[in-house]
Amino acid sequence: MKKSLFLIGSLITIMSLAFTAQAQGPVPCVETLNSFFHEEVVTTMPQGAKPKVLNRLGTNPQFGRIRRHTAASAYSHLKGVKRRSRKNDAELDRLLQTLGYTGVDDPEFGADDITPVVVSAGEVGWMGSGSDKYFKAEFGRDFEGFKIFVKDGPCFVYIMKTCGNIFYVDPPSCDESYPCPECLNASAFTGTVNPFCECTPCPECQETLDQTISVNGNGDIASGDCVMGEKTVTLAATYGGETICMGSMTIPVNVSYEYQASGSTSASEVVTVDNQDGNAQSAMDLKIPVNLDFDVTEAQTSYGDNGMIVMDVTAKRFKALKKYYTACPTDVSAEAMQSISEKEMDMAEAQSSEGSSNGEAGLKKQTLIFSGQNAVSEIVSKEYSTTMTVIAHSTKTGKLAKGESAERYLCLGQYLVPGASAMQYILTGNSNLTTSVEVCDAEGNEPDTKNIVLPIDLDASFTKQEMKAGHDGKVYIDVTEAQYKKLAKRFSRCCSNGDSSCY
Repeated sequence: MKKSLFLIGSLITIMSLAFTAQAQGPVPCVETLNSFFHEEVVTTMPQGAKPKVLNRLGTNPQFGRIRRHTAASAYSHLKGVKRRSRKNDAELDRLLQTLGYTGVDDPEFGADDITPVVVSAGEVGWMGSGSDKYFKAEFGRDFEGFKIFVKDGPCFVYIMKTCGNIFYVDPPSCDESYPCPECLNASAFTGTVNPFCECTPCPECQETLDQTISVNGNGDIASGDCVMGEKTVTLAATYGGETICMGSMTIPVNVSYEYQASGSTSASEVVTVDNQDGNAQSAMDLKIPVNLDFDVTEAQTSYGDNGMIVMDVTAKRFKALKKYYTACPTDVSAEAMQSISEKEMDMAEAQSSEGSSNGEAGLKKQTLIFSGQNAVSEIVSKEYSTTMTVIAHSTKTGKLAKGESAERYLCLGQYLVPGASAMQYILTGNSNLTTSVEVCDAEGNEPDTKNIVLPIDLDASFTKQEMKAGHDGKVYIDVTEAQYKKLAKRFSRCCSNGDSSCY
């Protein structure tokens, strides 16, 4: 029996939905009450039967007569149903639960939810009875009653004053759509607003806002390295305008450096966004990193005074050295430091571009791709003045005394030696960000994708450049035992590292 009743209600609901396909559906409470009362139809009435016309009430009371036509009297009467009849109390609670309350004792159910009314003749609906059965009825004349409203929504049921019977009238069907009150087109609507139907949501993008999307980024790096190399230099001694050459040697010449580099970028794009709710932001700030790479691509060095380590000595020392070394040839020259050519940065200039549009107006997703790259190059030159210790080395032959070392050293002095370096660096930077936004496209021309160029500003500098030559600032020249003995009269003996701690 219940299945048959459910099918009747389902058929009514399907027919209603088919009829209102072009309008918004009913509010939730309509479906809840329709489902309850349609399933409670008395089964003795054949499907499609005409409603029973009622000209008198009270012959089959449901919850009993309500004494006065006031909300307070109706509320007090319903509260008393629980005391008078357990059966009626259960049915009343079932009804009130359908209305959204927990029952007649729900603290949120009160006289304010009841309104005295006169139900007009001709109303057709679902009428309750003393047996808790519901049948289809039509009022043959006006009757006093009350509206009991659902907890949430505009829906209600009648309870009649004479008999306390429930009477439910199906709300009007949702045949016509109407805009929600907050929509701009609400004032232009001239039809009848059906409170039992959902309003039509506002059209997309009826209120818009220009939103500025700003992208800002920074990057910093600091590090260092060492350029290692070798140079062939001539050791010379000079006094009074005369110069003698003591031989050539290949020594390490290294330049260590430290650097700092930075990059920054900034760009913005204006998009039109929906502001129907009035909470759209006029600006959006996005932070991104700038990726940096610093590389010394070429380095050149020179060392010495025209390729010579010149020892400026006293007359006596020069005389002692001159016994073993001859004047320098006139064509002595050093290998010149080669020049470094400026590099041309082959960075193609990026252009902003747009993808295609799907041609549909309204709210759409748009992908914004911010990207940029740049490179700078510079040649940095520097001159140095290094201190070089010159040490003569001799190996003693023959018998050695106890504890004596065969290796002997003379410190020929410390001298300032000029040097120079030129280093070319390349600093590259890039930054990328992809984000999606919902934009309002009034004409259907907005592309699905936009590529926005990020300008990359770069800056770099060497914070330290230091040249080191020789073996920890020392060069060594080999002499014979005889030379060692003679020179030892003018130069001090020393250890292999140039100090005198071993003597």
